[in-house]
Amino acid sequence: MTAQADKDGIKRITHYDTINSSLQNATTTHPRSTTMCSWRSLPTELLIDIMNRLPSSAVRALAATCRSSHSLCLPAIFANVILPSAESLQAFVLHVPRHYGQYILSLSVCTERKSTHLDHFSPTDALVEILSASSRLQSLSLSLASSLDPPKIIQAFAHLTNVHTFEIRNCGLEEDTPLSERLVVSLAASLPSIAHLKLSRISRSAACVDLCDVPYNVPIAMHDFDIPPHPRLGADLALPSLLTIPTLRVLEIRDTWLGGDSKLDFGSNESRSPIEKLLLTGNMYTSDNAAFDNDAYTAWIRACRPSLPTLVLGTALAPKVDIVPLSPSLVSRPEISWDDEEAELPQISHLHIDASLVTVDTLPSTMEVLSNCGITRVTISYGDGTPPPEPLGEGDDFTHQCALDDLKEWQDTIEEFLGSLESGQWHALRQIEVTFGKDVRARWEL
Repeated sequence: MTAQADKDGIKRITHYDTINSSLQNATTTHPRSTTMCSWRSLPTELLIDIMNRLPSSAVRALAATCRSSHSLCLPAIFANVILPSAESLQAFVLHVPRHYGQYILSLSVCTERKSTHLDHFSPTDALVEILSASSRLQSLSLSLASSLDPPKIIQAFAHLTNVHTFEIRNCGLEEDTPLSERLVVSLAASLPSIAHLKLSRISRSAACVDLCDVPYNVPIAMHDFDIPPHPRLGADLALPSLLTIPTLRVLEIRDTWLGGDSKLDFGSNESRSPIEKLLLTGNMYTSDNAAFDNDAYTAWIRACRPSLPTLVLGTALAPKVDIVPLSPSLVSRPEISWDDEEAELPQISHLHIDASLVTVDTLPSTMEVLSNCGITRVTISYGDGTPPPEPLGEGDDFTHQCALDDLKEWQDTIEEFLGSLESGQWHALRQIEVTFGKDVRARWEL
């Protein structure tokens, strides 16, 4: 008992030392804390303000000092919850009081199993349990090793009225556990406040694409007929239906086959959401030179008419070379109409090219496709441009030299592109910027 008491005493002293140090740093910057006073005598709003200035480790230490501090720190501790495995998801449901869900603002969940000791565990039931208690949730990220039970999870999403950012990706094997586009579209469309949607490795559904158009090695979701009709979209749960969600402003689609959408076009502007940023990357199953894929990427951009402020490309574009026949599976879709004539692309203010996914030799064809979009600014970097690329580490000579070599290739191609412009082409272009590191960059002002 004595040894344990000494151990607890040392731990508590450590907690208080951490809090006192952080409290002194916080109070020196706060106008209302010019005189020293006891922690408990401070008004609640000042306590909250001080706590918000503390690092997360200090907040957890503060919560362990007394019961009143514990209650005060709960909203900060549970504001951002990250559950990196199925085991952590199960432990959270079993051991965290359900009413703590009211504090969760951001939730990130991965359902990949780290062991085989999860008997009778349902990721869907556990996730529904957390979501049903998270009344203030604003951001949700799901990394799924297998699909979820559609009726249960869709019903839970309908109550997430404050979620504005939703990310969903398949972290399993698409060949064995495909994540159906029909489920993803239904979930996104069930969020009444969704503004930012990120998708990765979503499998197309046999009910939404013509199997004759699908390359042999592209995984397809075949058994997703248990997904109920959506109240607004009905049975039309193909990926292009995302463009009709009225609140959606940012759409990111990564590592997903879009080749079946080469004839995508919406009949009226009223049926489309005013997308402000569209991000498209290629996929691991087909090459950038596939005609279907090139036409599909262009069709997705065209569907964002009349204007698209920001376009981020992790894939190349190429001029249309052939008319792809209309897939029989798409004829019955009432919201989408087709026009044999090439429709105009939207007006684009900012084009960003991800140089980690796009080769420099595809720049001319991409720029040719977008030549009439009124682009004013072009940026090129490793990654999607947000946040800005990290500076190269000091002493990493090899990485720095590789970046310099890449920069030289892009510089030569851009100079050739600018020299080939005819009068009247790219009249709105004002700036091209390439950034591969802190000291590896080039800019053209036009």
